Amino acid sequence: MKWMSMALLLLSLPCSATELVYEPVNPSFGGNALNGNFLLQKAQSQNAFSAERTEASFVDKFRDALERNIINSLTRRIADGELVEGVYNTGEFMIEVITDTDGSVIVNITNLETGEVTLITIPAIGG
Repeated sequence: MKWMSMALLLLSLPCSATELVYEPVNPSFGGNALNGNFLLQKAQSQNAFSAERTEASFVDKFRDALERNIINSLTRRIADGELVEGVYNTGEFMIEVITDTDGSVIVNITNLETGEVTLITIPAIGG
C-alpha cells in the first residue's frame, strides 16, 4: 500500500519539460568559435603520425650550399650586366651562358640526372 500511495503522489505532481535542442560543438558546423583551438589541440595530441626526417650529411649540406652560391653568383652577374660567358657545372646542373648576336643572353640549364633542358632567353637591355 505504501508503494501505491507513493506512486499516486508522484503522478499527481505537476511535471515540466523543455524541448531538446542540439548545439554543435565543432565551429565548422555552427558551434562556438572558441572551441576551435581546444578541438585542434585534442586532435593533435591524439595524432600518432610523425613525418620521417632524414638528416643530410655534412658533405651533402656543403654541396647544396656551394650549388646555391654558384647559382646566386651567376644570377647576380647576369642581372648586373657583368656577364661572364661559359659553362658552369654545379654537380646536378650544367649551366651554359651565351651572348647572342642581338645582345640577348641565353642561359641553357641541363639537369645532369634527368637530362631535362631548360632554355632561358634574357632580352638585351637598352639598345
